[in-house]
Amino acid sequence: MYFLVALGMTLISLVLYLFVKTKKNLHFEVAAITFGAATLMWLIDCIVSAIEGEGFLSFEMPIDLWISIWTVVGGIAFYAVMLLIFSIKEKREKQIVTNN
Repeated sequence: MYFLVALGMTLISLVLYLFVKTKKNLHFEVAAITFGAATLMWLIDCIVSAIEGEGFLSFEMPIDLWISIWTVVGGIAFYAVMLLIFSIKEKREKQIVTNN
């Protein structure tokens, strides 16, 4: 379940990046890369589970729901921190340009 949630968030981030490319200050590429990396991680976990004889996808409701929520929250939190860092960096660069 968490693999599918991460894949969904990757696709949402990718669509946002592709359709809102003109607004470079939103940096949706960071969200797409973050959720893409999470999807790759969960894909590898699913493959290992299948090799060990378990199911490829897991749908155990209490635990998988929490893992999915934390995957989304963690990705959004990382994106927010990176957005803040990029915003501060852009403000400093503008100040340097206007002071010179």
